[in-house]
Amino acid sequence: MLSKPSIDKKFHQIYWQTWSQLVFVHWAVSPAAIAAILPGELEPDLYEGKAYVGLVPFRMSAIRPVFLPALPGLSRTLETNIRTYVKLRNCQGDPTPAVWFFSLEAENPVAVILARLGYGLPYFQASMWLNSERDPAGMTHYSAGSVRHWPKPAPVESVVEARFADHPLEPARPGSLEAFLIERYALFAKHRGKLLHALVKHDPYRIAPGELTRCQSGLLTAAGLPALTTDQAAIVHRAADVRVRIGCAEGV
Repeated sequence: MLSKPSIDKKFHQIYWQTWSQLVFVHWAVSPAAIAAILPGELEPDLYEGKAYVGLVPFRMSAIRPVFLPALPGLSRTLETNIRTYVKLRNCQGDPTPAVWFFSLEAENPVAVILARLGYGLPYFQASMWLNSERDPAGMTHYSAGSVRHWPKPAPVESVVEARFADHPLEPARPGSLEAFLIERYALFAKHRGKLLHALVKHDPYRIAPGELTRCQSGLLTAAGLPALTTDQAAIVHRAADVRVRIGCAEGV
């Protein structure tokens, strides 16, 4: 079986973005369930023999091309993505660990169209909401949801509710499960039959653990993944805001 070369890691920035009010919800799932719906070029990236799927709602703002100002009506959106962790199959040397997105919901229809055309990412336009409130005891209550409108399959609904005690936000410990899940600075996408690779750059996430209190996981089942609920063990984190540099997508 032929091996593929390692990916050239040159970084060519094309966008600025700010990501805020980030929450990561992860579940361990069967590696076989993930592998069955990945492109043939990719395989699940495992941590201690387990594959993981994540549901990540957040707010995206200050979106602009590198050499242009932010444009009114186009510079912000809410987003929720369904993701897993992958590496390039049969790659010599660096296995190029990255994120694979099963779907990405956004409320801004222009962002959906541009991301589908430019990156081949499976963006969907949705009605979305996100709230985060701190109570007098110092507990932060977070809720986010979306209802997909187009393209199909639609409608599909997602709801995440979580709570966070007043823990300090700190970088994940190197080699930990948290670092494996959250510190990812590359993605793969499939566009017109071609596998694409793109890099992102930002300061390391500062995170704190939390507890999932409600989850409606229609987005997971729409992607062909097992249904997961609040009752199943979830790994939950919130993260501090990050200013992000987005690289261009290049063929593998």
